[in-house]
Amino acid sequence: MQVRAKREDDFVSASDLAQMAYCERQVAFDAAFGRRTTREQRADQGRGMRAHEEFYRESQRIADGSARKGQCFVATMALGDCEETRALRAFRDLYLRRSATGRQFIHAYYRLSPVLCRWMQGKPVLVRACRAPLRVLAGLATLFVNKALER
Repeated sequence: MQVRAKREDDFVSASDLAQMAYCERQVAFDAAFGRRTTREQRADQGRGMRAHEEFYRESQRIADGSARKGQCFVATMALGDCEETRALRAFRDLYLRRSATGRQFIHAYYRLSPVLCRWMQGKPVLVRACRAPLRVLAGLATLFVNKALER
């Protein structure tokens, strides 16, 4: 995130804004004499950039996996491609992908759900039994998604 500074070609990074709250004297010194970062700070910045890049690549892998159509997913198998499954996908994208635990859950779900769907394929009673709990989860997901979209 970057915020425009006074001059059109200057930017203030989110890190700089956070540092302003922490130490405005350092920000003033940097503005007057130029920013001088230590070797440790540069190493930390590099690690942070690599972590952001890995997060982005992981998100892309998850998005690519979720783009596949068909009955790979329990919700799609039980409910079809409908408003409820779209609400579950939106919840996944808006909430689960934001945390490491959520991403681990998504990864496990993508690995296990095709196996579960194949197992349930010849068992319509099990598919019907999944519908009620999935609809409840979809209703909760809709509430959370709508709340996030109102912000």
